[in-house]
Amino acid sequence: MDDSCGHTGAKVGKFLSGHDTVLLWRAPAENPGQAQILCTPGNPMSSWFLCHTRPAARLKLFCVPHAGRGASLYMPWRTLLPDWIELSAVQLPGREGRLKEAPLKSISAMADAMAREMEHRLDRPYVMFGHSMGALVCFEITRSMRQRGLPLPKALVLSGRRAPTIPEEAPPIHNLPDADFVAAMSARYNGIPQIILDQPDMMRMLLPIMRSDIEAIETYRYRSEEPLAVPFFVYGGHEDPQLAPSNVTGWALLTSGRFEQRLFPGGHFYLQDERDTLVEALVKDVASLSLACEGNVSAGVR
Repeated sequence: MDDSCGHTGAKVGKFLSGHDTVLLWRAPAENPGQAQILCTPGNPMSSWFLCHTRPAARLKLFCVPHAGRGASLYMPWRTLLPDWIELSAVQLPGREGRLKEAPLKSISAMADAMAREMEHRLDRPYVMFGHSMGALVCFEITRSMRQRGLPLPKALVLSGRRAPTIPEEAPPIHNLPDADFVAAMSARYNGIPQIILDQPDMMRMLLPIMRSDIEAIETYRYRSEEPLAVPFFVYGGHEDPQLAPSNVTGWALLTSGRFEQRLFPGGHFYLQDERDTLVEALVKDVASLSLACEGNVSAGVR
């Protein structure tokens, strides 16, 4: 994928399906009146992934987005990752280039589908990163991989999500009328930019995706299994209520491997404002693992 294809300045509300252009939710900080558009050439391998192909890379990084977002969330990471890591951003049905497909409405459906798609792409060691809903999906993908007897990730980087053993205390919102649902989403997650809220056509397009993803989160029920023999790195924002100490401790009980936590400035969506710092930390954590990779990966940390 050509790193030079990203550009900004397209009018909010202009959205082309297919792999030609995809919408990034947040407007650039230097121009809050505009949305950012990322050009994504067609990916002949699979509609499930946007890949920044690096044939010589020794490690794959699969990234799963949070509710309401698509693979484009992770495309800016391409220029921040060292050459020994290949980025593979997950594109779930119902968004961006898969806008015409029905979204999946359960975490288990997402995880099972993703495990099937990833099965034929595990030619190298890999790590998984997921934010919020994506963290749950990564956790359940890994359990699905174990059940299928497939290679497990070398680590899970679980961002902005309390442990799955801790039930949701807030009342469900996915069945609320549109106006109430949007208000609840804004109040609970502060995740819908005002520039999107001000565009009725865009909101009508995005509501089914957001509603399905929130339904998946709210109907998720943890099933007890043996801890995963996979290191866990739990990331989050200092001001994110999801990452209260008791919520983080729950993740430690779900791994028999290494467990570490990193907190960054910001709230639930810290990964937007702290992108560079986050990716730098992720690379250092991954490089610290004893990976089945040749060469000195620590030399590639930026």
